[in-house]
Amino acid sequence: MTEGWAEILHPNERVLWQGQPDQKIQWRGPGLPFAFFGVVFAGFALFWMVNAFAAGGFWIFGLFQFVTGLLVAFAPLLLGPFIARRTWYSLSSRRAFFASDMPFSGKTLLALDLRPSLGVEFDGQDPGTISFNARAEPIVGEQFDSAPAFALIPDARTVYGLIRDIQKGSV
Repeated sequence: MTEGWAEILHPNERVLWQGQPDQKIQWRGPGLPFAFFGVVFAGFALFWMVNAFAAGGFWIFGLFQFVTGLLVAFAPLLLGPFIARRTWYSLSSRRAFFASDMPFSGKTLLALDLRPSLGVEFDGQDPGTISFNARAEPIVGEQFDSAPAFALIPDARTVYGLIRDIQKGSV
């Protein structure tokens, strides 16, 4: 578990947990209204294309709207698993780490000190998300624009307890 961490960890710091987000398609959250709108949009475009074809019109104009509707419907749902496969989380005895390897933006590694005053929130779900109320510092690559989180991890309740123990100094 500590292979490749020699130059990253501080003295007496050790890796306690590593994981990745759940890589299944999530049929919840902000992607759902987009999916509904995209299906309706694509359905209307398909209806228009069929009627235009039946009337002998130039139905091909509706193809762009149909494809756009499908992209609006399914891209947010498929983008989550794509990002999850390229995201890794680690928890050491002192810090939380957030790593990713995305096309076009490259590799990033961010670290966040788990000091006692750091606000940490757990959503109580399974898989769950643990959010940190601070900015992580970049070690490799550029800093993310959003607040760091261990998103959709399978053992979130256990990891949240471990984070609280680290903050109390009992690890």
